[in-house]
Amino acid sequence: MPLILALSWMLGTFGAFWLGGLGQQVPNPGRLCAFVLSATGLFALGYAARVLRVPGGQSTAVTPTRAARIRHLVLVGAGYYTVLSIIRLATLGATGPGNVWSSVQDPAAAYLHKLQAYDQGVGQGNPILSLLALLGVCGTTLAPLLVVYWRHLPWLARAAGLLGLILNVTYYLYIGTLKGLGDVAVMLAAGLLVLAAAPQRRARSRRRTALTVGAAIAAAFTAYMVFSQAARTSEFGTSDLVKPSPAVASLAGPRVADGLAALVFYPTHGYLGLAYNLQAPFEWSRGLGSAPAAAALAEERLGADALTNTSYPERTESMTGWSAELYWATAYPWLASDLTFPGAALFMALVGWLFARVWLEAAFSRRALPLLLFAQLWIFIAYVPANNQLGMSPESVAGVVTLMVLLLCRPQTRDRTARKSAGVRAPAVGANRRGRPGTRAVSARVPVASPQGPRGQALTQQICLPWPTGFASSPTCSPPAADTAPTPG
Repeated sequence: MPLILALSWMLGTFGAFWLGGLGQQVPNPGRLCAFVLSATGLFALGYAARVLRVPGGQSTAVTPTRAARIRHLVLVGAGYYTVLSIIRLATLGATGPGNVWSSVQDPAAAYLHKLQAYDQGVGQGNPILSLLALLGVCGTTLAPLLVVYWRHLPWLARAAGLLGLILNVTYYLYIGTLKGLGDVAVMLAAGLLVLAAAPQRRARSRRRTALTVGAAIAAAFTAYMVFSQAARTSEFGTSDLVKPSPAVASLAGPRVADGLAALVFYPTHGYLGLAYNLQAPFEWSRGLGSAPAAAALAEERLGADALTNTSYPERTESMTGWSAELYWATAYPWLASDLTFPGAALFMALVGWLFARVWLEAAFSRRALPLLLFAQLWIFIAYVPANNQLGMSPESVAGVVTLMVLLLCRPQTRDRTARKSAGVRAPAVGANRRGRPGTRAVSARVPVASPQGPRGQALTQQICLPWPTGFASSPTCSPPAADTAPTPG
């Protein structure tokens, strides 16, 4: 399912680009199609290579220890968003709920106010904001864990988590920026996808609930995006690129038509920027071109020369006039600044492999680390038609790097040791004798109190171990009847 959704998004936006008017401006359609299809195909191959190697896993229960750890992580994420949002709002001049509401009503003016504040250096050099940026991993915990473990959290943790998310959303509404809203929506959707994949008896009803909540989040984000983009179109003069439909304008009005046209233009116009970047020669950006946030940090702290670390989009802007900041160019030119375009396509295979790995662990083991990485990789995939979103802000760079280091340093023998200590020898997780997911009955010697033998005597009986088949478990053996006494071994 994650592969189908990812491919539908990446190929769907590419197809919508050709259906629009921007496709006629592509100078190299053959090369553009070859690269995009190759990168997307390698992503799918990397995903399939991992999924075919490990087809599934055993669903694990939430222990009290894990529930307490998750509760602490949710509270940390809520506190992080609360402090960060309040400081950001105060730094950019928010004076109260009325001031925030007026910015929500005029997102174009709010976005312009944010750009002017950034140009004036507002907030730069703030030690608290710098520290919070380095602790960006705390911001990755709240949304996915709050969704997946909602039933296991006390009301105080739920309330704190919702407050943190509301304040974070409020800040991005105040500055008229879709980035933070999109990140929250994607992380919530990733958690809902993991929740819907639970191999439990009530999985069908939970999938229905997850789909309903996900549809509501998508509808709310889409409605605000139409409203915001319609305001930006007239404010920033992009109406020459955004062509509204005359039929929609006659039915719903010119403002709604502009918003819907901008809604289609927003995730698709980056492919035209990619076509321009494919024509530019390669110049290595010394490892700082793929992540602008890392480049800014190197320039500020290490004295790196910005002129020698230019990225593909920055060099293409000087050649073609396609702005690296005002318009998208997809994630590929940013990655190619350090990896070349063939290297960026191969990098997508690695992303697909890691995406499948953390998905399997998140869906079956419900561990926090794979779940958080799964949500972050969804952010990367969702923004592939736009830019390398994980490298655009210091907190996202710090968060992803921290999660990857924790994943690489995680001991790999923990599950193997746990199975040995349990004294049960089982086949590969999620597979029967034919290598397929199913249910297998095994014999084991367990201490059972029986009226036919001394207390604690080892008795042999058949134990039914259900293994998940797809999204639901279907045991093929039944436990012995209640009135059947076990036979002493």
